[in-house]
Amino acid sequence: MSDSNERGKFYNKKRYPNHRQSENNAFGSRCFNSKNIYKPDKDFSKDSDKGEAKPKSIKQPTLLLKAPERAEERSASPKQKDDAKSDPSQITIVTNTSHEHASHTIIKSMSKSIKLLEDGNLLSENIQDYLLENNDFLVVGFIGKQGVGKSTILNLLTSDAVCEEFKQFIFQTPKSKDEDNLESNIKILNEAFQSGFKPFNEQKDNFKAIFHQQQIEHVDGNLHTTSGIDIFITKNRMILLDCQPVLSCSILDELMRCESKRANVISEFSPLENSGEIQGLQLTAFLMSVCHVLVAVNDWFFDTNFIRFLQTAEMLKPTISNPDEDFVDYFPHLVLLQNKAQMEDFTPARFKQMQKVYKNVFSTTKMHLESGLGIGNGRIMNTLCAESSEAPINLFLLPEYNEKTEGIFKGHPPLEELISKLRAGLMSSTKYPLTHVQLSEKNWLVYSAKVWDHVKKSSFFVEYSKLMP
Repeated sequence: MSDSNERGKFYNKKRYPNHRQSENNAFGSRCFNSKNIYKPDKDFSKDSDKGEAKPKSIKQPTLLLKAPERAEERSASPKQKDDAKSDPSQITIVTNTSHEHASHTIIKSMSKSIKLLEDGNLLSENIQDYLLENNDFLVVGFIGKQGVGKSTILNLLTSDAVCEEFKQFIFQTPKSKDEDNLESNIKILNEAFQSGFKPFNEQKDNFKAIFHQQQIEHVDGNLHTTSGIDIFITKNRMILLDCQPVLSCSILDELMRCESKRANVISEFSPLENSGEIQGLQLTAFLMSVCHVLVAVNDWFFDTNFIRFLQTAEMLKPTISNPDEDFVDYFPHLVLLQNKAQMEDFTPARFKQMQKVYKNVFSTTKMHLESGLGIGNGRIMNTLCAESSEAPINLFLLPEYNEKTEGIFKGHPPLEELISKLRAGLMSSTKYPLTHVQLSEKNWLVYSAKVWDHVKKSSFFVEYSKLMP
């Protein structure tokens, strides 16, 4: 028995020790060793006694103590704001640049037309201050022969209200020979001396002529008033372009007298006798590329030379496209405007005949001729509608103004109503994109400079001039 008891004590103490007790002893020796005792950096018992007290190192959020941001600071990027925190002088720099940008957003209104293109150069610096970063704008170009009334129609469109006094101011008729006496001449000379020998349609303060109109002295001297392309921007952001006369003898005479001007405008390889028409074709092709609406003005029906000229310009118009973009050939709306129309031109039978002829002539054109911008849509005159004149085209009629017969019924609405309808039709026309990207007014000017440079360097016009008789 003694042996068994001793053997049991030996096994219980040596071979089968209490594992839990040994582990606890090992853990205690590791944790509570004098070298390994955990000593916190801060005694939190003091903070717990204080209750809601917060450590002094924690500050209030800066957003609660920060003043509201100004518009200049909100417009700055996050990177600029971070730089401004590190460098206080950076804030003033951002503010100054924002004030400079705000100064450029002031809208400048035009009181008179200015030159856009002259002597073969596009003067973009003249109108940069009048253009905005605006995508909602309309470009309307006017083209026609000499003396058809392009500038007169443009002056009527730019006027807010076409009253009787304004019509008398715009339509100035020369004096008859019966009034050619000494007293009338003295009176005219006195008025001219007091006005500084300015044209009559620029003397009055109540009315202003936006575009230069042709006077009787220009007709007698075979001179033209518009040279190159004039531009005017209305309050409704409608950009009006007045082109010099095409197929004009005065243009040809000027090019023949000034060889340097002819070299700047057209190629030197073009024959001299064809230089005037080639220049007109270049300007027309330019307007077809940069305008949303092209208004072709004529003063009688039917001018075959002018129609042939329009078709030739459409044929020679170069395509403006970037290498990375898809091929897109742009064409504007074409409005055939007949000025100085007579009473019989407003009858349904006559108007139907005119539309039929123009449809046959422009049957292969790529320009938009059936856009609802004409007078035969039924909204202007009840007698001229689709039922009486078939499918309407963009054919608009303006009557000849005569002060003596102004109050007599002539079978058509008055001139001021027709001008108002024409302006409303132009403003409501569909604006097809000129390029793949949406252009602003300033980008349109850059695009116009590119188009004109491309037109001047195009070899189509030189090759066509060699085939001309």
